[in-house]
Amino acid sequence: IQMSTQIINLSAQDETSGTTEGRMKWKIYKALKKEDRKRKAKDDHLPEQVNVSHARLERHKTDALKLDPRMLKSAFHRKKFAAKKKIIEEGIEKNARAEILNVEEDGFLDTEDGECSYNIGQKEIAQSVDVASATKSFGLLLPQFGPYRLNYSSNGRFLVLGGRKGHVAALDWQTKKLLFETNVLEKVNDIQFLHTETMLAVAQKNYSYIYDNTGTELHCLKNLFGVERLAFLPRHFLLVGSTKTSYLHWLDVSVGAIVSSTLTRSGPLDVMTVNPANAIIHTGHHNGTIALWSPNVKEPLVRVLAHHSSLRGIAVDPNGVYMYSTAVDQKLRVWDLRMHRQLHSYSLPHGLNEVAVSQKGLVACGIGNTVQIFKDVSTGICAQPYLVHKPGGLISNLEFVPFEDVLGVGHGGGFASMLVPGAGEANVDALRNNPYETKKQRREREVKQLLDKISPDLISLDPNEINRVNTEALEEDIQKKQSVLWVKEPTIEFTPRHKMRGRGGGVDGARVKQIVKGEDRLQKNKEKGEIFNQVFGTDEAEESGLNKSVLDRFVKKKK
Repeated sequence: IQMSTQIINLSAQDETSGTTEGRMKWKIYKALKKEDRKRKAKDDHLPEQVNVSHARLERHKTDALKLDPRMLKSAFHRKKFAAKKKIIEEGIEKNARAEILNVEEDGFLDTEDGECSYNIGQKEIAQSVDVASATKSFGLLLPQFGPYRLNYSSNGRFLVLGGRKGHVAALDWQTKKLLFETNVLEKVNDIQFLHTETMLAVAQKNYSYIYDNTGTELHCLKNLFGVERLAFLPRHFLLVGSTKTSYLHWLDVSVGAIVSSTLTRSGPLDVMTVNPANAIIHTGHHNGTIALWSPNVKEPLVRVLAHHSSLRGIAVDPNGVYMYSTAVDQKLRVWDLRMHRQLHSYSLPHGLNEVAVSQKGLVACGIGNTVQIFKDVSTGICAQPYLVHKPGGLISNLEFVPFEDVLGVGHGGGFASMLVPGAGEANVDALRNNPYETKKQRREREVKQLLDKISPDLISLDPNEINRVNTEALEEDIQKKQSVLWVKEPTIEFTPRHKMRGRGGGVDGARVKQIVKGEDRLQKNKEKGEIFNQVFGTDEAEESGLNKSVLDRFVKKKK
């Protein structure tokens, strides 16, 4: 300690002095300072990085980590893929660490002992919550244009209403700011937001139309004729319409062309929903069956006999694991989409029609003029409703608001917004769905969505199929390419053009023939070299000599 103190006192003047002794003392001083920093870091009770729990890391892992770089034959590509895999692992760890910033908690409804939660009305819930949440419980009395269909934007900020008698309105339902309101003067069957809140599709009496957020008509979709229900696939930019003539249409809104049209031969398609996990369309029919459709296949991928009577409603949870169906037989059935079999069945009162599922698994059912919400339906332990509400009309449509504890109810007398504690995801991923995004952010998101657009050909029952390699097709392709490499070169027949006497004798003709044969042989070797690169990799192609050029003899060889 005394030595280090003396060195510290002399360090300033010894550094400036040019003596050998001064330089040695300065090096010793720097070494002691380094050891002192290490000792302090070791004694610090707060480590530089806190370990992340294994459960958090597993929640953010992707299938890209399952790939092994040693599968690649080229050393360059192995090194490149290993570096990319390291970046993915670092991103997963950062996402897991960022979960500490998710301070919002799921809502809940706490009751006293012996009290049933379904006896608590909307007025009591609104009085118990904060002022901002209480304003989300409201109703719109519009009896002259009902019953109403409704749809929320992907970020849960905007609402669009469509009355059966032609009334169409869009608004910011949180601030109650009206975007536009009009009457199309004909029947409205369904309404649907597209990839942004600035565009919406309306299924009218004959044709379907696209409007902007000011009510201006942008397009008339005459290909979608007699549409009963609409759905939108945001990752594929596909607008799906089911018609009363039993047709299913997939329309690409980015180019305005029909991707596929399928005749289901199952009667009017007035019950339809989309699986958000794999973009498969689910349709319910009057004979009690549910069919799963893809634009790539003209026949149903799966057909399930779900009920013994006509279907009234279908809903699929956000993870694509459970499907809920209701029918005229007063049954609510729960289906496992991984095995396509029934898990549970519940008997409900007469008048069961619409069904909707929230991000947290709460199930809402429309029963006559009453909305009943159930909890733990997929586990089979549900014995009574979670909440009950009478909005004031016959229920025509139900939809939960994304990232909010709110359920939108369309009925014969207008629209109702009811509070459902614990229905929505508490923490919003603002990179994907930002309820507070600006106009510039919305434009950037729209461009990014177009760049990340997925081809309709990749829609299948298994959403992870896009990450797999078709080994059978790949092996067949490799065998074809290998067969090209070992084919015997064909003989090149070439006869030089006959020239006048004295211009191009036997020697000149032979030279021209050799030049043409050499060029043809060089071209064939070049094509073989490219195929060899694709099959075996660059390193083996260089060893085989197929990529060699006549100029390689001027390149200095490595010692």
